[in-house]
Order: sequence, then structure tokens, then C-alpha cells
Amino acid sequence: MFKQRNICILFLVLVFVFLFIYISSDTILDDNHEITNDHLIYIEDFLSNNDFQKILQLNTNKNSFKNEDYRFIKPLKPNTISNHIFYSNKYVQKIREELNNQNVKSSNFPIEHRIYPINSKGMEWHIDTLMYDIPQYEAVFTIRNNSRSYTEWEDNNGKIHRKWTKPNSILIVRAKGYKHRVTPPKTGEREILKLIYTQSDKPNDNYYREMKRFNNI
Repeated sequence: MFKQRNICILFLVLVFVFLFIYISSDTILDDNHEITNDHLIYIEDFLSNNDFQKILQLNTNKNSFKNEDYRFIKPLKPNTISNHIFYSNKYVQKIREELNNQNVKSSNFPIEHRIYPINSKGMEWHIDTLMYDIPQYEAVFTIRNNSRSYTEWEDNNGKIHRKWTKPNSILIVRAKGYKHRVTPPKTGEREILKLIYTQSDKPNDNYYREMKRFNNI
């Protein structure tokens, strides 16, 4: 009897420890569409197959990119296929519905084509800078990703979440919202487009500072 009681106590202790570790651990989001509020959303299969195939044709010759040591970056011209696709009424409306915000519209801020190579250090923890009088939404569209790089963010309760972004997925973060980072690739490369959807036509000094940076690339 004494031995059985000890076994039961040990079992309960192990269950408690397991639950504690599970509840305290980082959240791994595996849903196709994860939304907590408009601070961050993740949508898979964002573009139609036809439009995605067009994006796959973008020039990836690194000689045409600026090498910033931990990534290759190239701002795209306003008349490129990327602008025509992502800022079309079809996809802007799709984002409005996902964010439950009909004020969202396209931005004239350049779309950035980025490649994070195997030796990239990723991106450190940061909060996206406010570039308008109302927070903009910064979107990362994944073109290719054969890396082990994850996007991580901290919610309002201090919980850390993590997501591996699939090709043809878009992850949208509201400026001045969640702190987030991108972990180093470790293997392979990660190719993305970084673009902005705005709620306002009134940019601030941060906007002009960033535009000046692009003019120097």
C-alpha cells in the first residue's frame, strides 16, 4: 500500500511538471490562418497560383541587390509586377477583411525584395517604427523558404510565439505593436517581399528618413 501511494504521488508530480513546462514553453503556431487581433495575422496561400507564379519570376541575381552583410536587399520600382499584384483592389480588399479594417489601402512606400542567406544573423528583436500619423501594417510575403528561420513575436501577455512562414504566405504586423524578430536561417535561404499597407496619407519624419535610405541603395 505504501509503495502504491508513493507511485501515485510520483505520477502526480510528473504530470504537474509536464503541464508546467508545456504551459511555460513558447507557443508554436501550426494553424493555416492564425489571428489574435490586428497586431499580427498570418495567411497561407495568399496569392492565386497564377499571381504567385509571376512573383516567382522576380530576378534573384544577387549582383543586382545591395549586400548588407546579413541580407541582400533591393527596392522595387513602382511599376513592377509586384506592385500591380499586391496593391490591386483584389488583395487590398482581402487584407481589409482579414484585419477587419476598411481603412487599409496601398502605400507608395517601395516594396523591398530581400534574400536572407545561410550566414545571415536574422533580425534582432524590434518594434516596427511608426511612419504615419496612424500605425501602418508591415507585411512580409514569403517567396521561397528552405531555411530553418522562424519569425517570433511577443504578445501583450509576454508569451513568445513562433512561426515558420511558408512560400506564398503573408505575415502582417501593425507598427508600434508586437515586438518581433527573425531567427538566423541556419540552413538554406529565405526570400521575401517586404511591403506596407497604410491607414493614412500623412507620413511623419520616419517615413522620409526611410525613403532617403532607399534612395541611397
